[in-house]
This record gives sequence, structure tokens and C-alpha cells, in this order.
Amino acid sequence: MTLLSYRDLMLPTQAPPARPKPRSNKDFVSRGAYGPITTRNVFSPDGVIPDPWRPAGDTKDKSKQQDIPIPSQLPLNLVGTMVHSNPDKSIAAIELKGKNQVISYMNHKEIETMAVIEKIERLRVYIRNNSTGGLEYIEMKGFGGKLSFAAPTKAAAPVSESGPGVVKKTGDNEFTLKRADLDKYTSNLSDLLMQARAVPNRDPNTGEINGFRLIDYQPNSIFAQLGIPKMALIKDVDGTPVTSPATAMELYNTLKNNNKISLKLEVNGQVETYRYNIK
Repeated sequence: MTLLSYRDLMLPTQAPPARPKPRSNKDFVSRGAYGPITTRNVFSPDGVIPDPWRPAGDTKDKSKQQDIPIPSQLPLNLVGTMVHSNPDKSIAAIELKGKNQVISYMNHKEIETMAVIEKIERLRVYIRNNSTGGLEYIEMKGFGGKLSFAAPTKAAAPVSESGPGVVKKTGDNEFTLKRADLDKYTSNLSDLLMQARAVPNRDPNTGEINGFRLIDYQPNSIFAQLGIPKMALIKDVDGTPVTSPATAMELYNTLKNNNKISLKLEVNGQVETYRYNIK
């Protein structure tokens, strides 16, 4: 009886809303109408090609031809690079042809008044030619643009206790080796760097780098031939403290050019001097 009394109040008092009429085909736009949008370059609506790469902070007015990096004709040869997460700390080892020197340079440093380093990459260094003002580059040869983590292409002869090795011991921490044998091991800086793993060692009191510790190296590497013990701390080379990657790379220059080399090593807490005569 209760439902019957309230039934009339529950019934709708007006008709439901009318359904919208379906849109006719004449309201749709053909796909061709969107042609100007699909064919337009949304990244450059005005059709202007952006300028080529230019180092940050370079505000000089140079022509586009000067800003396009070209292979450098300067007497420079890129020997190796150490690329840091901070570009200002990256280092490039560059050989000055004719002078038989390999010098380490950092970003924005001048190379013998010839050029200024603009950018250091893994296998290439961009430089600004001081004479022409143009952007040029020098790159490492023989890599084909690809990194290789395989074993060195020129495998060194393994150390043998029963036969003579490349390095001959002539006294207490005194050694002799031939220049030709040394060049065989050091001709390729990339292979040389892959033969060993070294990390900077910091003084526990000051926190400053006091050398580089040779963690490990391949048994047939130049480091094994030189008789350097594993875990030895290389403190200085020819009296120059090894306190930065730049000075560490000078060891490569020393090996290639000097006839006598002395290494101050800390082995098991004892400081020893290793001397090498190159003939």
C-alpha cells in the first residue's frame, strides 16, 4: 500500500532529452587539407638552417665556412685523450711534429701560438687556428671511428724466467732496454692505457694526490717488462711528482724521448727508485 501511494511521485514529469543527430560527411575535412602542416618543417618554420656547432662563449663574428670544423693542416698529431665529466679537466696529448715532443694540454689552452683547444673528445680534438680563425680538428689515426676494448693489436712478448726478456736487470733496481723494444710497446697510447689500471692515490692527511697506484696490468705489458710490482705507488718520474692526470701522461712523453728514466715507487710502504737506461 505504501508503494502504491508513492508510485505517482516516482514517475518522470518530462520527456527525456533528444539524441544528437549524427554528423554528416560534409562536416569532415579531407586529409589533404592538413598537407601544409605535415610538409612544413616544424623545427625551422622560417626555413633557415641553424648555424653549425660553435664552442660556448664564442661571440666572435666568423663566417659559416670558418665555423664548420675541417681537418687541420697544422703540424700536430693527436696521441691520446683523457675525457673528464668536467670538460675543463679533459686532457689531450698532442705531438708537435718536427720537435719530437708530446705535450699534454687542457681545454682552452694554446698550442705553441698555433691554435687554441676548443673541445676534447674521445678520439678527436677541436682547435681554433690562430692564423685563420677557423675551427679545425685533429684525430687519432687507425681506429676507424670505433672504440676497441680488445687486447692490444701488437702483443708484447711474455716475460720468461728461463729466457732473456726485453728489459735486462743490471743491478739493484737498475735495468737496460733497447729503444726499438720500448717503441714497440709505446707506439700506441690507446693500447698502452688498456694494458693497466691505475688510480690516483690521496694522502690521508691532506687529501691531495701524491701519486698513482698501479692496481693491475696484463702479464705481457710494458709494465710487467719494466719490473714494476703490482699495487706499487708511482710517486714521481725523473724527479717530477705525479700529482695529476696531466703529469701522469708526461710519463708517456718521457718513455718515448729520454735515454734515462728514473721512477720513484712506494712498494709495501718502502720508497724505492727504479732506474732504466735506454740504448
